[in-house]
Amino acid sequence: MLTFGSVICTYKRTKILEQCLTFWNQSEYQPDQFIVVDATENAEEYRQSLIEKFPLLFSKPNSQYIITNQPGLTHQRNLGLQKTKTDIVCFTDDDTFVSPDYATKIIEVFQQDKLHVIGGVNGSASGQFDRKSQKYFRLARNYIRHHFGWFIQRINIPKDQTQLFKPLPSELQSLQLIHIDRLWGANMNYRRELLDSSGFDENFKLYGLFEDVEMSVRLGRTHKLVCRLDATVVHDDSLGESTRPNDARYFLASWLNSAYIIEKLFPCEVSRNSFQRLFQLTKLISQTVPRKVREKKIKKLGNEILFRTAQRYITDLRSCQDRVSLQETFVQIQNEIYTLKL
Repeated sequence: MLTFGSVICTYKRTKILEQCLTFWNQSEYQPDQFIVVDATENAEEYRQSLIEKFPLLFSKPNSQYIITNQPGLTHQRNLGLQKTKTDIVCFTDDDTFVSPDYATKIIEVFQQDKLHVIGGVNGSASGQFDRKSQKYFRLARNYIRHHFGWFIQRINIPKDQTQLFKPLPSELQSLQLIHIDRLWGANMNYRRELLDSSGFDENFKLYGLFEDVEMSVRLGRTHKLVCRLDATVVHDDSLGESTRPNDARYFLASWLNSAYIIEKLFPCEVSRNSFQRLFQLTKLISQTVPRKVREKKIKKLGNEILFRTAQRYITDLRSCQDRVSLQETFVQIQNEIYTLKL
């Protein structure tokens, strides 16, 4: 039987974290190792009370509540990852609430994958695949991304660098699985052995938008990624709005961070051109919609100033001559985004 560990990273969301732990406490399969990584300034004040409130979670060997003074999702994930000793490691957000059989069904996928074809597994968020049409839409989107993403797509993964359409082993075909090309960060499950030499990219700072995409598409070059539709979670994005970037910063980060992923993993003209076409199309849409609509959807549609700024950032990344300068430039621009008066 494979062992299963859970890592939860949190920052300034104590009440949400407590809700999250309540759901894990009700899991029919209790993690063999349970780790919380908390970067909240006053975490020491409530750490022990949470441990005592959920002894079932923290009593297993090597389970612990880690406090760090360095906030940042990728850094916190790596702290937890370094402590895990299980075969499977699960990363869920603190605003993700697992169903009682979530862990059982995730483990079953890896357990039946005797050839180790599967590298990562998502569960399904409540409402995400409630209707068959949602499942078929996802499958159709996979097909379009894979075969036509070269034309227009934020992060185009070249066909020869993904296992998306590699067939599932026969022993897995009875499970409710669909092929996916990237995992959603709210709940990600990986074979621990595949993360030993890599870990999460700590060049993604603070909120680290798309850090989950970077990890999963990197691993997806050699192993399949799947979603188990009946392994369900509730993920309430609205609960953690206070710790996320404002809409203008989110807009800039969405283009900067995806451009970084392309330059790091897929630095070819096909992926760059696909990205640029989507950027120009989004800019055109932003210019044509009514101003009130644009202002309400600044996170996705931006405005003239934001597009100019984003284009400058993208150009700066593409001008980097090596991996070190790419990383340094990426970190520098992120720092600039968080200090801009937006």
